[in-house]
Formats: sequence, structure tokens, C-alpha cells
Amino acid sequence: MRNIITIAGREIRSYFVSPLAYVAIFFFVFICGFIFTLAIATGYTAAEMGPLFGSMVFIGLILAPVLTMGLLAQETSSGSIELLMTKPIRDAEVIVGKFIAAVAVYCLILAVTLEFPIMYEIWGNPDWGMIAAGYIGLLACGIAFMAIGTFASSVTDSQIAAWLISTTILLFFWLVGFLGYSSTSWVTDIAKRISIYENFGDFARGIVDGKNLLFFVSLAIIFLFMSVRAIENRRTV
Repeated sequence: MRNIITIAGREIRSYFVSPLAYVAIFFFVFICGFIFTLAIATGYTAAEMGPLFGSMVFIGLILAPVLTMGLLAQETSSGSIELLMTKPIRDAEVIVGKFIAAVAVYCLILAVTLEFPIMYEIWGNPDWGMIAAGYIGLLACGIAFMAIGTFASSVTDSQIAAWLISTTILLFFWLVGFLGYSSTSWVTDIAKRISIYENFGDFARGIVDGKNLLFFVSLAIIFLFMSVRAIENRRTV
């Protein structure tokens, strides 16, 4: 556990030494703020945060590859990963530590966006149950997004390639659910079940369903496991 905390702490500091974290926070809050302003201008009620949550999860999907592309790819390209691997640290500790750092930065970004429901509270009477469900969904999505980004960064030494791999995987899981609207078959049913868009929908409507949480947690575990195997393969090469 000490190794994981040490790696996570070092990675979090690296986010804020560079402009990356600040740019990510500004980008996320600026786009969400713009959508929030449009929602108010077009007459959404104070309790209506569903459209904003839908936008936030998609912005998070776009932002996640940027936050994670350098987690391992940068160390691999610079050669510092070799030094890290010579230390008495297990591969799983390296992966989990870096993953926790990315999730921590994502949680900080979500914390900044709490200004939006607070504004709703000032101006009206928001449904805090729906808001809580939406943020639980955003957190669950973020965990899965960061795990996928960690995997992408573990299989290449190029940050651009890591960004491209991560973005492609995330867009696949986002768009695959739309196949379910084209016809009715077991294939389209599976497509909807593995869709990020479909699984997040209940959270945006104020429903916290165990099967949706299980989907995102399972997605995170699978990609973290593959990340560990990718690092293990580097040791044997």
C-alpha cells in the first residue's frame, strides 16, 4: 500500500507541476459552464440537470485520454520505466498508483463543477437525489475512463498513440449502444448492455442501479488487469 500511495502522490504532483491539470480543469468547467448557461437561458427548471450530466460524461470521455496518455507511455519513451521496474515494486502497484492519481485529478475536476448545483440551489429548488445519482454516475464513468486510458498508455511508448488508442476504445463503448436502435436481436441487446451511453442514462435520470455500477467497475477491473499484463510483458521482452 505504501508503494501505491507513493506512486500516486508523485503522479499527482506531476500533474500540477505541468499545465496539464490546470488546462483540463479549465476546459471541463468552461464547456460545462457554457452548457449550464444555455440550459438556464432556454428555460430548464432548477431541478433539471440531466442534460448537463449527459454533456459532462461525454466531455469526461474526451478529456480522459489526455489525462492518462502520459501515465506510462511518457516513462517508457524517456526510459525511466526501466529504473522504476528495477525497484522492489510490483507491476500491479505501479498501475494502481498511477490509476489512482488520474482518478484523483478527475475527482477534483468534478468537485469544481459542484458550483452548478449550488447555483441551482440559490435560484430554485433542485432535486438533490437526482444530482447525487448523476455525480455517482460521473464518478463511476470516470473510474472506467481512467482505467481504459491507463491500459492504452501501458501498451505503447508514444503519448499520441496512447491518446488515439484510448479515444478509439472509449468512443466504441460510447457509440456501440446506438446499434440497439437499428433493429432488435441478441446482438443489438448486447450492444446496449456494453454501451457507456446506455449505462449512464439511468444515473442522469436520478436512478442508481447496481447493474450499471457493476458494468463500470467491471470495465475498470478488466482494463487494469490488462494494463498489469502489458507491463509484465515488458519485463519479459
